[in-house]
Amino acid sequence: MTDMNPKQYHAYAMRQLSQVPGIDPEMPGRDIKQVAVIGAGLMGSGITVCFLRAGIPTILVDQTEEALAAGLKSIAKALGSGVKRGMLTPDQVKGVQLLVSTTLCYDDLKDADLIIEAVFERMDIKEAIFKRLGEVAKESALLATNTSGLDVDQIAAASGRPADVLGLHFFSPAHVMPLLEIVRGKETSAEALKTALYVSTITNKTGVVVGNCQGFAANRMLESYARESEFLGLEGASAAEIDQAMTNYGFPMGPCTMGDMAGVDVRNYVLDSMKSARLIPDDPRYGTMSKALFAEGRLGQKTRAGNYDYGEDGRTPIPSEKVVEIRDRIAAELGIQKREISEEEIVSRLLLPVINEAAKILEEGIINSPSDVDILWIYGYGFPFAKGGPVYQARQMGLDKVRDNLNAYKEADEEFGEIYWAPSASLGRLFE
Repeated sequence: MTDMNPKQYHAYAMRQLSQVPGIDPEMPGRDIKQVAVIGAGLMGSGITVCFLRAGIPTILVDQTEEALAAGLKSIAKALGSGVKRGMLTPDQVKGVQLLVSTTLCYDDLKDADLIIEAVFERMDIKEAIFKRLGEVAKESALLATNTSGLDVDQIAAASGRPADVLGLHFFSPAHVMPLLEIVRGKETSAEALKTALYVSTITNKTGVVVGNCQGFAANRMLESYARESEFLGLEGASAAEIDQAMTNYGFPMGPCTMGDMAGVDVRNYVLDSMKSARLIPDDPRYGTMSKALFAEGRLGQKTRAGNYDYGEDGRTPIPSEKVVEIRDRIAAELGIQKREISEEEIVSRLLLPVINEAAKILEEGIINSPSDVDILWIYGYGFPFAKGGPVYQARQMGLDKVRDNLNAYKEADEEFGEIYWAPSASLGRLFE
């Protein structure tokens, strides 16, 4: 496929998405005439907007009237933004808003064809919700969790009907981002999966079917990207320098700005989950910067302070002297020498581990095709379309160069290089 230009390759990759093992293209899915979304926060309200714009009546569920009122306010704001962008007319917004209803009672969900849970990322909370859904949802209902990385099989088991359960991982903000990661559990039925693909179509999302593991496919690859971004910072690159390198490459934003938008607190929950699962080596550098920012209450754009400071608009990043102080203190404690880091090294350090991780998830069957990686990165994280995606770039480099560069970084990190940089035994599969 190295002879395809990025546009041709993208068309090929999009066609591959429909080639899902065990799914007959002619197989019918289930009707989706009413949806319920549990959790009226920013994610839940954003997901609700997706279905409202598709003309589907949607019930928003939460624990308090105050939370529901805040959710309706977020929905109105998102729909108003659609008017400003020319996607909706004011009259259409009025009509769409008539499709949403609210409730505090799970019994009101008995007629919903699809129920999506979008609450806080805690397994005990999600298990309790799915146990209740197993009791109240009708037999034909599809049950979905919007978790960004928790064990879908464990959540499904709590429902007592795991064949009807899968992950629908919307990316934030849900009503804007075009990617929908569809997570197939070990007992998810083919009919449920086909219905999820239909859901991606009616919500105007690019649906990619992936397997169940920590972080699934997209966030599992993103973790190595985030890890190296933090390491580069400790070695002397500023947040602005790291982000500038990636925006010069073609991304709409760099990893530090993206981390602030997603939330430094979210990053910390991911780190805690990975630590509990023993997926983080005993490396004192790993996550230290995020933990320090979290301890200072610098949670990102939501607190107007994260990897950057933020002004009145809460969106414009301003280099922070406080962050530099925190970074330099941690680096000194860990004995990391500050140095000049080139833009070329930043790009290489961030993207090579993504390519290497892609080979691992392909080998494990978490993705169905190498090209799925590129669709995930283009639509989930803004990888520049003109560069094709991480796998496309790897193919342009060639297997030998990718492997040689990984080995060079492995040798440069005497203590943890084998863990972070050793070329995957299945790296060659990305080039088939």
